[in-house]
Amino acid sequence: MPRDITILSPHVVDALDLATAARTVDDSLGVREIDGGAALQVFGGSGDAVLTVFSSDEVTVEGEIERLLADPPAVRLPVWWVDAVAPHGAEGERGVSVALRLALGLEAVCIVEDD
Repeated sequence: MPRDITILSPHVVDALDLATAARTVDDSLGVREIDGGAALQVFGGSGDAVLTVFSSDEVTVEGEIERLLADPPAVRLPVWWVDAVAPHGAEGERGVSVALRLALGLEAVCIVEDD
């Protein structure tokens, strides 16, 4: 099972944001579109995914974040909800690092679920 990641951002995530975050973690990482543009994927030199980031959804309804997350952070609405997944293991750790760097660059909150 992959590690689930949620990013709550004041900005929509785009490919440039993700590529910048990925290159900050490891300059050998690349970014590609998958599923007809429905998601962006960060991949290593072997082509294996280290992080998959799905499209952003805007949350504007008070209480929605609290309803969806067990331990919700305080964020100002509207906010963009971004789901991402990283595999377990070393490659996934690089993916988590990219997600954290992405959130930092967007002044966002990043929640990594650890099973």
